[in-house]
Amino acid sequence: MNKKLVGSAVVGAAVLAIVVAQLFGGGDDAPKAAPPSPPPTTMPTATTLPYQETKQIYDFPAETGRGTGGFDVEIPVPTGWALTEDKDRASYRQGDLLLETDRLPLEQEDPVSGLRAVAKAGGQGGSVVGHTPVADYDAAEWDYTDTRDGSPRRVTVVGLGVGDRLITIRFEAPPAEFERNRGVLDAALQVTGAG
Repeated sequence: MNKKLVGSAVVGAAVLAIVVAQLFGGGDDAPKAAPPSPPPTTMPTATTLPYQETKQIYDFPAETGRGTGGFDVEIPVPTGWALTEDKDRASYRQGDLLLETDRLPLEQEDPVSGLRAVAKAGGQGGSVVGHTPVADYDAAEWDYTDTRDGSPRRVTVVGLGVGDRLITIRFEAPPAEFERNRGVLDAALQVTGAG
């Protein structure tokens, strides 16, 4: 009797194996490879931002009586960062990182003089020097350190002379984070527009 039970168990296990194999892709066909898993979704980091499709746009309408058409200045900005706007100033924040754009009257003839006036009015010190042109606009750069909420901040502001306006692109971060995330500023300087 034990032999009958053992034989029945073996036959039952074999039948179960065949049924399982047929249900889960067994049988005469070669085993199929599992479909490729989708690439892991990753959160964008500061260095992968901004994306070109997200832009801060400053509109420059046609000048009355001068016969020139209007144009836009478009600045790539970080996607998904917290945005606050106040008139022409747009601030994009992610943690301790800040990218800010603004449009100011340019009372001086060039962006270096204009940015020096902004620096003097702000009282933060630092140095203002010429910067290579950005999208064919004359540019200046202002580097300084500041304190926000008791913590030191490293700040770089690039000013573009666009007609009678100074477009500023400001990036700030804690000193230890600044260089590692400088790609945010570099990407924002991929300005497009004509005028």
